[in-house]
This record gives sequence, structure tokens and C-alpha cells, in this order.
Amino acid sequence: MTERQYTILIVDDSAEDREVYRRYLSKEVRSKYKIIEAESGEDGLDQLAIKQPDLILLDYLLPDFDGLEFVEELKTQASQIPPIIMLTGQGNEAVAVEAMKSGVKDYLVKGRLTPEVLITSVKGTLQQHYLQSRLTKNFQQQQLIAETALRIRQSLELLEILDTAVKEVGLLLDCDRVVIYQFAPDMTGDVVAESVKFGWKKSLGQKIVDTCFRNEGVARYEKGETLAINDIYKSGLSKCHIKLLEEFQVKANAVVPILLSPSPLKDNHNLWGLLIAHQCSNSRHWETDEVKLLDKLAVQLAIAIQQAELLNHLQDELNTREQAEDSLKKQALKLKWVNQELLKTTSLLKKRNQELDHFAYVTSHDLKAPLRAIANLATWLSEDLEDQIPEESQEQLRLMRSRVKRMDGLIQGLLKYSRVGRKNILIETVNVGDLINNVINSLSPAAAFEIVIVPNMPTLKTEVLWLQQVFSNLISNAIKYHPKNSGKITISVEEQDKFYEFSVADDGLGIEPQYHERIFTIFQTLQARDSIESTGIGLSIVKKIVEGQGGTVRVESQLGEGATFYFTWRK
Repeated sequence: MTERQYTILIVDDSAEDREVYRRYLSKEVRSKYKIIEAESGEDGLDQLAIKQPDLILLDYLLPDFDGLEFVEELKTQASQIPPIIMLTGQGNEAVAVEAMKSGVKDYLVKGRLTPEVLITSVKGTLQQHYLQSRLTKNFQQQQLIAETALRIRQSLELLEILDTAVKEVGLLLDCDRVVIYQFAPDMTGDVVAESVKFGWKKSLGQKIVDTCFRNEGVARYEKGETLAINDIYKSGLSKCHIKLLEEFQVKANAVVPILLSPSPLKDNHNLWGLLIAHQCSNSRHWETDEVKLLDKLAVQLAIAIQQAELLNHLQDELNTREQAEDSLKKQALKLKWVNQELLKTTSLLKKRNQELDHFAYVTSHDLKAPLRAIANLATWLSEDLEDQIPEESQEQLRLMRSRVKRMDGLIQGLLKYSRVGRKNILIETVNVGDLINNVINSLSPAAAFEIVIVPNMPTLKTEVLWLQQVFSNLISNAIKYHPKNSGKITISVEEQDKFYEFSVADDGLGIEPQYHERIFTIFQTLQARDSIESTGIGLSIVKKIVEGQGGTVRVESQLGEGATFYFTWRK
């Protein structure tokens, strides 16, 4: 955690106690903490409305209401609540428990307070809050990149992809405007997608007269360089460049190029446009990982743009040839050309898939490094500072390590999801009953769990690994989400014309009909992730595998009546 000055709000009606806290905190580096004070709950809420402290020291007994009432009132007024340490004159275990349930990070008794105890609690709380914020931010970035990559593979509508990208970046970076700027052949340009907060000028559809920016910036961006300006008035920009930014109320911005790689249509790298984030309300320090996120998304956008351009080019060529061809002979030539172009397209898409696989690997590697650092730091705090950290904070550290483990599972799940349908799987002859028994043995269910396989399961010649993956996910979910350690799962089959329809039925909690479609969406779960560890990817993989085989998957269930999952598999 980088060293900086933290703002601490002290809410306590006792001037003497406030002076004690200031004196204790001053034993740390004197400039490390900036103290603001409030003498009552209402005064504290007013201070929070105009300032954003990093931590609150809260007295339980306030003149207008108690500390628990203060916390509840704060939740109704603020979208983001800073961490809270509650202090009380006398220890009360019941109050302490209620405080922790309400979100208070630590509970200290004034009579036992020493400089070391207060400083340790403040530092530990700030550090825990920082680590949790980083973990949340890393997850949001990972999810945005993964969702963008999936949309690129699933959609050929370029404008839809561009609009989605600017909206997601605006939410994730919490900036005032995000735009995608496209260059014309003469290096003039227009904004083609924009997400802007209410109250700021829109640039989409506006005529932008650029008198100097192209001369200053284009050469830099053609080399793949990025730009992060924290304050346009302190970055050495020319007057005409500042004037252009002032026209759209910009005070800070971050810019990354969108570069198209060589393709059958172009022989060299081409600067297609720019992905730009604007801060209009004030200046802003752009973090390195924020600029890296923009750069990674620009790579994904470049792939989408090039893919759309290639398909449009093929369509234009096909239309032209159709208009010119008027005999059977010419139809044959057209089919031959189309086959050649399809071969080229297949080759290019194969290359793009390899690039996306490499991107997924590098991204997962980059994400795992900070996750390991967070897990190691949490372990170090738990083991080496065990005597200094309260038991409640130890539980928070355990929860942090659990969520790091969940993040690692999400990364592995995304890699597995991205490869479904593109990985060559050996086709083998297999008895489905034997395959299901192998799956059950690998899952090692509790002895009290009864799993029934109906007789006469078919023998198939198919991609065995994919079928095994489908049964493994469905049976594992039936066990994992069952409310008891004992239950019954029945696996059946019905023969259809060209397919077999398999079913996996359980006697668990069941699923409300309104969620039957949602559960097959990536990252979606119906139970809190802290109560049952789940990535929310398993059923998405099932759906993708089954549909890749030409089949369908569905669920029939009512709440409290168990659930039956059906899927069809080609004979």
C-alpha cells in the first residue's frame, strides 16, 4: 500500500477523548493522518456529506443517537461507506457483535486504549480496506475484459461493441466521459461512440475542428504509445490543444491508440482511432493499471474492427461478383472464389483465436500476480501479527483469502470457457453408463448421497471429454447445492430420432421459474458466493458444449421441489 496522508473523521462529543485520539495518532508519522472532528451524530453526517474521510473513529454513546444508529443512518445516505472503528467507555459483548454485523471493522474499549492499540487498529483497518478495494477492482477489470472478448466472438455488430465498450469503461473508471474517435484517411476524424455523465457536453455528432492535435499526437499513437494527462494546464500542452480540450470541459484525460494489425486487406499496422477517457469535474491522477486496462481493451476493439471489416469486404466482393456473373460457368467460378475466401477467413480467424488464447493466458498471468501478493500479505498479517489483530479481523483475513481463491477459480473457468468448441477432442466409443460411474467416483459424494443410474444407457461414438464435462458439472451442482449431506440424484435417458435426451434430477432446493434462463448466463449464481464457493461458469460451459454439439439444454424446477436438467446429445 503506497504511503499517503489519510483523513480520519472523529465523531465523539468528548473534547477530552478527541484530544487523546489526536495525541495517540500523532505518535505515528506526524503528516500521515489528517484529523477532522464532529461532536454529534448529525454533525458527523454533515461532515461526511462534504468530505470523504478514509476512516471513521466513532463513539458508541453520542448525544443524539448511538453508534449503531449512526451506522444505519450512514448506509441510507452514502453510496460508499468508509471503514469504521467503534469506541466505547465500557466493553459490551452484545454491542460488539451487533457492531460487527452492521459492518464496523473493529471495536475498542476506551479504558484499555493505548497508542499502540489505536495505531495498530487504524493501520490494520486501512490496510484491509485497501486490499479489499484492490481485489474488487481487479475482479471488475477481469470481468470487463472477459465480457468484451466474449462479445467480440459472439457479435459482428461493430457499433454495438463500441457502445458497450465506452459504457463499461465509464462505469469501471468512474470518469466523466469515454469516447472512441475514428480517423478518416486524411487523418481528420469523428467521435463514433460516447458515454458521458449528465451535465457534461456531448461530443458525439459534434463537428470537431482540430487545428493542431493531429500534428502533435498522430505520430506518437502510430507507434503504439499511450498518453495520460493528470492536469491539462500542467502538462506542457500547446495553447491550441488546450483550447480544443476546454471546448469539451476536459481537465484530465487518458488516451490509447486502436491499431489494426496487418491483414489480407492491409500490408502494415494502421492507426484506426483512439480510446479516450475524460475527467471534466477536476484534475485526476491516472493509475498505471487504469491505462493498462484501456490499452488491453483497445486490443480487443482492434480485433472486433478488423473482423467486421473483413466480413464487410467479403460481402462487398460477393455482391459485386453476383452482379457480374450470369451463367452456370460463372456460378461455379463464384463458388470456387467463395471457398478460397472462406479458407482465408478461416485461417485468419484461427490466427485471431490463437491471439485471443495468448491474450487470455497473459491476462490470467497478470491477474494472478496481484492475487498471489494479496493472499501472501493476508497470510503474513494473520500469522505474524496474530497477537496484534483482533479475532474479528482474523476472520476478515480468512474471508479475503477465500475470495482470492474464488478469483483464481474464475480465471481458470474463463480460460476453459473460451476454449470450448475450438479444442480438438478425440472421438471415441464409450458406454455412457460407465462414463457416468467414472464421473461419480471422481466427485466422491458423501456416503449418504444416493445416485441412481437407470439401466440400458446407450453406447456412443462421440467427443467423450465434452460429454464427461457436461455430466460432471450437472452432477457436481446437484451435490454442491443440496441443503443436506444426504439426497438422491437420478440419471435417465430417452431415445429420440437423431438425439438422446439425458436428464439429471435431484431432490434439492429447486429453482424458481423466473431464474431458469439466468442460471445459464456466465458469472450468474443464485446463492451468495460467501456461503457456497461458485464461479458461476459451470452451467455456461454446459450450455456452450451442448449447443456446440447441435443439442439443447433446459431445466424444469419449482422452488422446494428439486430440479431436473435435460440435455440432448447427437447419436
